[in-house]
Amino acid sequence: MTDPRELPGHGPADPDGYLIEEVPEGYRWTCRADGRTAGPFPSRDAAVDSAEADGTA
Repeated sequence: MTDPRELPGHGPADPDGYLIEEVPEGYRWTCRADGRTAGPFPSRDAAVDSAEADGTA
């Protein structure tokens, strides 16, 4: 199965309900439902992993 973050012709997808942004210190995520944020993370993948873990908590 193809990783949905790496679909041809598309940029990397944000996890459902989260916005992943590049910031001067690295990357952060924002929960769209309540505005919580976390980061900075050293890579986009690290921010995505953290957001996905937060979404399952």
